[in-house]
Amino acid sequence: MSFISSELNDKIEKYGKVFRLNLAFDVVLEVQNLFKEDLTDIEKIQTAINILVINKRTLKGFTIQQKNDLLVDIFEEFINIKPKRKSKDNKKVFDFEEDAEYIYSSFFMDYGIDLIEQQGRLHWRKFIALFQGLSDNTKIKEIMSIRGRDIPEPTKYNQKERQNLIELKSYYALDNVQENYQDGLNALWGTLERMASN
Repeated sequence: MSFISSELNDKIEKYGKVFRLNLAFDVVLEVQNLFKEDLTDIEKIQTAINILVINKRTLKGFTIQQKNDLLVDIFEEFINIKPKRKSKDNKKVFDFEEDAEYIYSSFFMDYGIDLIEQQGRLHWRKFIALFQGLSDNTKIKEIMSIRGRDIPEPTKYNQKERQNLIELKSYYALDNVQENYQDGLNALWGTLERMASN
């Protein structure tokens, strides 16, 4: 079913129980950041499930493996949406944490959406769709373009252009060595796979 023609149903059934999920964009980003932290796999899974599942009583008596299996299903069905924002050679061009202010201002400029006011309300899938649809004249898209551009080979005519791009790349360079939000997903997926194989 199409994203725009189907209702966003934030419920999942597993082990004969229905789990209601909190899939607000800030909650999903919090879970992804959690998987980058220095915690044990069990701590990550327990914490992630407690963040995502609203009706926590339904988890009573669940083993860590059952929670892991539930988290895998939540990840596959609701969270793992591939972003379409990558440079041609897969350079890191954005980071949700480091670029938070640029993303905030870009959403406000393009859509009039205050992301701070939307915390706990704007669904993850809507957030990603809007992020992917930001216009080229927004700050985050400008920065992503700068980060994704190759520095041209030097000629006698392009010294100023090259120097300008080098300075912009340096100014907007990401400090975080992690890749964009996909690294949070990859860390999450790696943890889930490790737990599933135990």
